[in-house]
Amino acid sequence: MLLPDEPLGGERSDGPAPADGDAGADGDPLRRRRWLVAVCAVLVVGVASSIAASLTWRASVREHERESFATAATYVSGQLDTLLRRDTDYVRAVRAAMTMQPRMSASTFEAWSSYLEDHDSALGSYGALVVKSVPASELAAFQARRDAEPAFRRMVGGRVEPVAVTGRSSYCLLAGGSVDIGYSAEAAAVLQGDWCDPDSLIGGFRQDGTTRARFTRTVTESGQFLAYAARTGGVRTLIVEGAYYRRGAPIATPPERRAAVLGWVLGSFAIQTLLKAALHGDRGLHLALYHTDGGVSHAELIGAAGSAAGGAHPLMRSSSLPLDGTWIVKVAGAPQLSGPSADVQALAVLIGGLIATALLFALVLVLARSRERALAMVQEKTGQLRHQALHDALTGLPNRVLALDRAEQMLARARRGQHPVAALYVDLDGFKEVNDTFGHAAGDALLRIVAERLRGMVREGDTAARLGGDEFVVLVEGSTLDAGPELVAERVLRELSRPYDMTSEIGRELSLTASVGIACGLRASADELLRDADIALYAAKSAGRDRHALFHPQMQAVAHARLTTQLDLVEAIDRDQLLLLYRPVFDLRARCVAGVQALVRWRHPTRGVLAHEEFAREAEVNGMSVPIGSWALREACAQAVAWRAHGTAFDVSLALSERQLLAPALLEDVRAALSDSGLEPAALMLEVAESSLTHDASAASERLRALEALGVRVAIDGFDVGLAALSRLPELGAHALKLDRALIERMLRSPHAKALIDAFVQLGATLDVRTLGEGIERRAPLSAALDAYCDRERGFALARALTLAEVHELARAVDAASRETEPAR
Repeated sequence: MLLPDEPLGGERSDGPAPADGDAGADGDPLRRRRWLVAVCAVLVVGVASSIAASLTWRASVREHERESFATAATYVSGQLDTLLRRDTDYVRAVRAAMTMQPRMSASTFEAWSSYLEDHDSALGSYGALVVKSVPASELAAFQARRDAEPAFRRMVGGRVEPVAVTGRSSYCLLAGGSVDIGYSAEAAAVLQGDWCDPDSLIGGFRQDGTTRARFTRTVTESGQFLAYAARTGGVRTLIVEGAYYRRGAPIATPPERRAAVLGWVLGSFAIQTLLKAALHGDRGLHLALYHTDGGVSHAELIGAAGSAAGGAHPLMRSSSLPLDGTWIVKVAGAPQLSGPSADVQALAVLIGGLIATALLFALVLVLARSRERALAMVQEKTGQLRHQALHDALTGLPNRVLALDRAEQMLARARRGQHPVAALYVDLDGFKEVNDTFGHAAGDALLRIVAERLRGMVREGDTAARLGGDEFVVLVEGSTLDAGPELVAERVLRELSRPYDMTSEIGRELSLTASVGIACGLRASADELLRDADIALYAAKSAGRDRHALFHPQMQAVAHARLTTQLDLVEAIDRDQLLLLYRPVFDLRARCVAGVQALVRWRHPTRGVLAHEEFAREAEVNGMSVPIGSWALREACAQAVAWRAHGTAFDVSLALSERQLLAPALLEDVRAALSDSGLEPAALMLEVAESSLTHDASAASERLRALEALGVRVAIDGFDVGLAALSRLPELGAHALKLDRALIERMLRSPHAKALIDAFVQLGATLDVRTLGEGIERRAPLSAALDAYCDRERGFALARALTLAEVHELARAVDAASRETEPAR
């Protein structure tokens, strides 16, 4: 609490006046003696006060240095923990991928790791290596298959070295990776040797003489990540190594892990880059990182950075990082402070006191008040540093570090008191569009308003924090949850759905919604609580946004299945698991087949044939929709040319995903598909969903006009009354409108819907745009489409999706029918 300054008080008493009898022969000497005594007293008091003040000042400055060092050391340790966590998460992702796909080829691993590094790269990462355990009976086949991989040969610089056969039952061989070791012939040759050979040179860089075989055994049996330093090519690197095991096998004990091991993954990182990033340019600190790895080495020095601590009494701080308990960080030295040292300042105070003895008492008072102000400044600056380390700079809310700490405290209190706790994971719907449309300044202003609303909603003891981007978390406990976490989430949704006053930024109000994922109840850690809330948030987003979802264990299985599907999709093209089916497009006026629509299907090795709708979302998330769409484009064009070679001129249409529509390589893919196949552009129709035109309308319109310039026809799929403005239809360059199936179904129930379809057909005729009926599955909608004069129709009413052989049969039937009717023309 701030208090007003108290005035200095007390009455001044000068004492009685001297008596007249004191004057005389001895008066002057007496006064002189009193004066000398007073002067000596002032001198002694002044010197003593100056010395005391100088010593106190020096102690205060040194205390300031110690506090600043403690704050800086805590900050550096937190930064290092964050960076190491990101590096180990990278290795954990590689190990998870190899566990899910143990037979992943070097080329597939190269493509997958490149995608992972592009989207979530670790600081100073040199890449990863994969070592597999190969039985002696499979040694020759494994080497032949591995050495034939272009990605493997690129990695080792073309220097393929066969492993020496030693008669052992199994071998540990390099299988692939994303590290370029081809620059060193020696490294390329050594790393292709047997990693489990007791005499192997691999790992010989370890200074304690630990053999590679012993180290590999320790990694396997511990089941944990082990870390060590290595010097390769003159650069000191951090190696994080872990074993991966057969999926589903028990790995609770060392014998079980030895029996289930399939191989090892090694991540390589620039340790000096990581340490310098943690120091953040503070040249007054010395940082050293150690790691204990389960008995192979008690505490190995991984790396050091910064200047050595100097002075007679160096400051040092040693602590274990909360990452997993095996990392030890030591910080020495002191932050560089501005101004003179503590000794120089003390000497200046002493000299000033001796020179100005007459003003000593006033000087002491000034120094005392200055000392108080200095201490207040120290405390203020220390508080600011602590606040900056634990709070978000943009919104002032607690950041992820502080949110996790408070969540741990909340869980600890809940375990003791058995009261309810919950985490609400909040994400804004459409925030990316705000950033893309109005710029980052408007996005930052919006985030500050959201933070202020969340801060105003939480009660004392609860926490609202920003995790990053447009993601927030609200931690609630106790009486806040008396009515249930769902009511808290509904209040959050109501508050965040109110219009945002953005007049100063964009000149208008802005309306947004949010989605909330709820995880309530005890968890083993704060990370698990937030993870479950994040999974529930994904469920809320998938259910349509502007809503909340409560976590339940089945969501974890769904998230795992979604990740598995995304990983399997990476290999779908390489393993020739994709195929195309063709749905006929009938011309209702000519009563004939006018073309086909190509539909992508996935022959999943365990789930059977999957329709595109069953994996389209995962393909969009992991970026595979673009290569899958490119593959389908090439296949469809080639097949259309093949039909033409046999006398059947079927046009072919293909749907584009939103990501594929906006991909920079789309136009080049279309040109390449047409050029390689020889198909004329007018025979290809690309279908674009109406929803894809609303997110980034200007970019989508520009892309459609570019496709039209190539001669390719464009259709707007799922056309309904939801298009932003019919007046923009001519600007899109569309050649066809595909009326939504629901619109045609409504026509059967309402005469107004039929009138609307009639208007669409007349609009298409006016704009020279064909109209198509989408997904007609019953005869009644077919009749309605005929009544509305739709040009073409596609659906199960006339034909289902056909295989290639069935399309060939249909082509022969069409050809036969045309020959029968030829004489009648």
